[in-house]
Amino acid sequence: MAISQKSRELLAIKDRNSVKDLENYISDHIYRSSQIVTPTFLMNKTPHKKTILLIDDEADMIEIGRKIVASAGYHFLSASSGQEGLDYILKYKPDLILLDYLMPDMNGAEVFHRLVSSQRYKHLADTPVIMITAQPESDIDRTSLFEMGLASFLVKPFGHRELINIIDNVFILHQVRQKNKELEQKIRRTEYKYQDLIENANDLIFTLNLKGDFIFINRRLSTLAGFTREDWIGRSFFDLVAPEDRVEARNNFNLTLKGRARIFEIRMICQSGTPLFLSMNINPIFEKGEVVGAVGIARDITQRKKLEQEITDLKNFNESIIQSMGAGLITLDLERRITSFNNGAEEVLGYKNDEVVGRFLDEVIPIEESRKLLPDVVSQNHSLLNREIELTRKDGSHVFVGYTITPRIDNHNLKVGTIISFRDISQIKQMQVEVVRMDRLASLGVLASGVAHEVRNPLAGIKTMAQTLEEEIEKNDPRQEYLSRIIRQVNRLDELLRTLFSYAKPRQPIRKPHRLQDIIQEVDILLDDRIKKKKIDYTKILPKDLHKVFVDFHQIQQVFINLFLNAIEAMPNGGSFELQARAVETIIYARDRRKRAFVNQNKESQYVEVTIRDSGVGIKPDQLNNIFDPFFTTKPQGTGLGLSIVYRIIEEHNGEIRVDSKLGEGTTFTLLLPTEE
Repeated sequence: MAISQKSRELLAIKDRNSVKDLENYISDHIYRSSQIVTPTFLMNKTPHKKTILLIDDEADMIEIGRKIVASAGYHFLSASSGQEGLDYILKYKPDLILLDYLMPDMNGAEVFHRLVSSQRYKHLADTPVIMITAQPESDIDRTSLFEMGLASFLVKPFGHRELINIIDNVFILHQVRQKNKELEQKIRRTEYKYQDLIENANDLIFTLNLKGDFIFINRRLSTLAGFTREDWIGRSFFDLVAPEDRVEARNNFNLTLKGRARIFEIRMICQSGTPLFLSMNINPIFEKGEVVGAVGIARDITQRKKLEQEITDLKNFNESIIQSMGAGLITLDLERRITSFNNGAEEVLGYKNDEVVGRFLDEVIPIEESRKLLPDVVSQNHSLLNREIELTRKDGSHVFVGYTITPRIDNHNLKVGTIISFRDISQIKQMQVEVVRMDRLASLGVLASGVAHEVRNPLAGIKTMAQTLEEEIEKNDPRQEYLSRIIRQVNRLDELLRTLFSYAKPRQPIRKPHRLQDIIQEVDILLDDRIKKKKIDYTKILPKDLHKVFVDFHQIQQVFINLFLNAIEAMPNGGSFELQARAVETIIYARDRRKRAFVNQNKESQYVEVTIRDSGVGIKPDQLNNIFDPFFTTKPQGTGLGLSIVYRIIEEHNGEIRVDSKLGEGTTFTLLLPTEE
């Protein structure tokens, strides 16, 4: 094969002395290269043949290059000048360019410079270029070429395999670079995407260093707090936290630096001064196993907090209404289990809320009362029940209540339980008793008035005739005893009639200030003998500075006489009797059957409280409510008018009388006597 002198010079090989040897060498390499198979890795990477453009002004070099490139399985193109090469690059868009450095008119460096810098070849600037030259390294500025993107530099002379290896390596490196570029673009797009997400997130996102200073803050800060994030970069996170929450924020941050994620709530300082509630989620940032900072995500929960507060306020408002209402309120589920028990229910039934909630109604009150209060089957036509019932309290006492039962309905109009509302009506019952008593007294007054008028006249005639006979009959006549008995019985009836008449038409009290000591002294004089005969230990405690009582002297004297006589008769075998007085400032209360008070007069005034206590036989519990009723008596010879008269006198004086007694232990009467008009 003929080779030009330039080619021989350019392809001169050490230790070869003749052109013939070179020709044989090239021929041998061309023959062996035809037996070389393209590497499997490259074939897998290039599903189609790649095109290689050789730009060289020597035809021999182009021919050699054609055989080497074609034998390696690539398409081959060639151009004999720099300009032609540039045109071919535009036209054929080769996958790789072999560019001779030494060419006339336009050398390889100029061609490469145009390829990478001209706008015309911008879309082909990434095409890999291998520069081929026989120039000494010192004559070529390789650094600038590589800086412009040169793929490789091949110095002549080179062998067939060396060229193919360089081409294969350049393709591989080019593919790697392309993939790296694609990955970089994907990473860049991902960064842009996540950066956009972070910047436009509805949550405040930030990073902190180990001191708690801001490293990054997204633009949500300005929306939430009105601050610009540039003003806060490098400043402490805790300066943004409300002072009252800084300790908690600091504690959670310290735990985060120990590698523990934390979720907590704080209030943030805003430029407007309006408090802003944030739910904070802070996680540690690790680098080589060490915590180097923290990343935080904060969500505005001000609206949620506001709604929670409104719900809490509404719940507290409803609870306060339920707890402060005078009526008792019990709610039950469908199994009759108590789910709520208000203060009114505690007051009426004597149980505490925590004692009954969760228990069945039948366990709190006797089952017969429970079944009567809330039957198992309630008529659908009577969902609202208003009734009265006597219930047993925790202490075993009884109380009258008026109650209402209503079904508890949920939002889906389904029954989920029962509501029992009830009120203590013992006061009303007591008032009813008082009304009945007053009716009886009124009836008694009418009856007594008529009886006293109609009976006294015949009695006067009987007494007159008996006294006349008593004068006419001899004093030694045994019949005198009969007449004496008749006169005594008439006098007794007359006394009873006077009592009835005074009860029917009581005299209005003439009230004046009196010393209680003077009233009691008069009573003591009248009853001193009886007290001594019964061997009763009488104790009297009357302070010297006791206020005067504003009463009718004789009527109050009658009150004490009746009470003293009852006490003496209750101690037939002797005992102890005590009278004690003291000044009090209070309001007159009436008492129900459970001895619970209700206001009778609204004015708070000065009273003298007198306590009369005996150690007698006492009064049975079932009789206590009746002792002030007219004609009620436990004495064989009693009329039952004494205590009713006492009650009426005290009422006329706007005072109060109460009684407590235990069978076999004694009785205590407590009086409140007014000290002013």
